[in-house]
Amino acid sequence: MNHTDYTTKALINRQNRKRQVRRHRSALIVSLFMIITVSILLISFSTEANDMEHQPSYKYYKSVEIEKGDTLWSIANVNFDPAHYKDINEYVSEVMKLNTLYSDDIVAGHYVIVPYYTSEFVSD
Repeated sequence: MNHTDYTTKALINRQNRKRQVRRHRSALIVSLFMIITVSILLISFSTEANDMEHQPSYKYYKSVEIEKGDTLWSIANVNFDPAHYKDINEYVSEVMKLNTLYSDDIVAGHYVIVPYYTSEFVSD
């Protein structure tokens, strides 16, 4: 082989290497763009979920008239919020304390005070 063949091969190899480097660089840029885009999307979804989880709720009280057949548990089923009480028994206990009830006997026509939660802020 003569000197011209080596020079030609070296030139072809250099051109091939430049093309290969450009392809790798393009692939790297596209990959980085995809990683950044996915990261931004994941962060935004996470932020939205956290905002929904941490939406404030306010505790209020209302008076409920006891109707025939009502029990503390039937009234609790309507007003119980599992986000603020571990179970319905805890809610019933609070209702009993609020109304100074020493048993779960309630009388139709009377009223009980029950707590409830809402995200709406009501100012007096």
